[in-house]
Amino acid sequence: MFYKIIKYLVIKNFLYKIYLLVPTKKEFEGIQNFNVAPIKKKSLNTLLKINEDYFSSNPENKIPLEMHSFDWLNDFKKTGGINLLKKARHLILDWKNCDFNLSSNVWNELLIAKRIINLSTNFDYYGTSANKEFKTITTNLIFFHYKNLLFLKNLYPEKYDIDLEVSKSLLLTSSFFGKKNDFYKLINFIKKQTVHQINKDGFHKSINIFEQAKFINNLIEIKNILLFNKNNSWSGIDNIIIEMTSVLKNFFHKDQTLPLFNATNNKQIDYVRYIANLQKDLKVKKLFEIKDGIVVVEASQTKVFFDVTKPNSKLLNKRMHSGTLSFEMSHDNEKIITNCGSPEKYLGKNQVFFRYSAAHSTLTINNTNISELSEKNGYKRIPKNIKNSSEEKKDFYKITASHDGYKNNYGVLIRRSLKISKNGLLIFGSDEILNLKKVNKNNTFEIRFHLMPGIASALTNNDEQVILKLKNGMAWYLRSENNKLRIDESLYMGSGSQPLASTQIVIYGSISKLKNVVKWELKKVT
Repeated sequence: MFYKIIKYLVIKNFLYKIYLLVPTKKEFEGIQNFNVAPIKKKSLNTLLKINEDYFSSNPENKIPLEMHSFDWLNDFKKTGGINLLKKARHLILDWKNCDFNLSSNVWNELLIAKRIINLSTNFDYYGTSANKEFKTITTNLIFFHYKNLLFLKNLYPEKYDIDLEVSKSLLLTSSFFGKKNDFYKLINFIKKQTVHQINKDGFHKSINIFEQAKFINNLIEIKNILLFNKNNSWSGIDNIIIEMTSVLKNFFHKDQTLPLFNATNNKQIDYVRYIANLQKDLKVKKLFEIKDGIVVVEASQTKVFFDVTKPNSKLLNKRMHSGTLSFEMSHDNEKIITNCGSPEKYLGKNQVFFRYSAAHSTLTINNTNISELSEKNGYKRIPKNIKNSSEEKKDFYKITASHDGYKNNYGVLIRRSLKISKNGLLIFGSDEILNLKKVNKNNTFEIRFHLMPGIASALTNNDEQVILKLKNGMAWYLRSENNKLRIDESLYMGSGSQPLASTQIVIYGSISKLKNVVKWELKKVT
């Protein structure tokens, strides 16, 4: 709160406004070839519907924030044509003349960074052939953004948590405005930022697959900026890119979709796939024995992902889900067990439900969350201790992990073991609830297995077994002896857009002993 007050007062300060308005003496020439990731072009009809006075003719609260990113410049450039070129120039001037309040969301750090990148990398499109007055206006606009963002970066409370795109945009513009001192300071900052945001196993600490891909893309673009400036002061950047890409290449199910952990969905799968394939002959890093992130096991035609993430930063984990020890599984080009996923855009109050533990294939106590989530700050409470171990035997892989997310509220520890046969046809599961004090017999547990849409399920064997019929005609069963199963409704948000109806299998019961062990098996019917 103190930081927010100081930031607001400083931004509102008259002298700061004067500082921002000081123009640059350098003429901006434009920047090319730094955008590695492909840009999806919008349809011409969509672009033509954007009016030249779009920003001034609409209330600020009705304008989507993505319009303030100036991503539309990429679409205009890709589509081409003199009419869109003229419209682009009018829109830039229209936006500038709106003079949006410096304390509004229009001026948050990431949006400023995106505008800098889009204004800079598309200057050859909208600025090169323009008159001198327009060039001067846009050059000073970019310089204004640069100074603003540099100032805000230095005010950031957890400075190394700031998005890498912010640092990249500053590095890019500092080089073209001749700010050599800023340039070298930013290189050193980015080095420390990268060490801070990447864990020892090569994961971005958000443990979000899209963020992993985006970080790699930003590093590649930073490398290009350094090469352009003939700066070779960061010899280790290639190794970081290679390691992170090697991790990224793991994150495709047997049906080639992405596993749904921590706000990941398949909306950006083309982007993720593109970044993963930039390194063609790169060896895929094995993620079986990792300590923090997503354990990956590939056994013949079966692939399993197991979440052992250790949250560490409220900013880096701001989209974290409460899905500790959840798993996903696919076999022979079809995904079977999933988490519910995450919407790409706002869906009202129900959006937060997809972050709950119950939206994941994991164990819950009294239908409560393993982590207490916060929409603004990521989380309020998380497991303090998440431990895991892996072992490989002749015929199987075994992963064992535990967490203390329920220790304070219910006095229990949770331990989950997955034993996966090397032929990929059988998974033995064991979920243990360990009471640290006297048993509260009012406590209940539920172990969820969310199924992909289109998978048919039916209870058999006195409700101790569920038969699954896959879309490809194969059959599996889920069995838990001496424990009741039921089939509930579920939702699948793998597309990131509209939820699809699906089902979930639930093993349920009461906690009656100091050590409660629930064993289950998932087996292919042969």
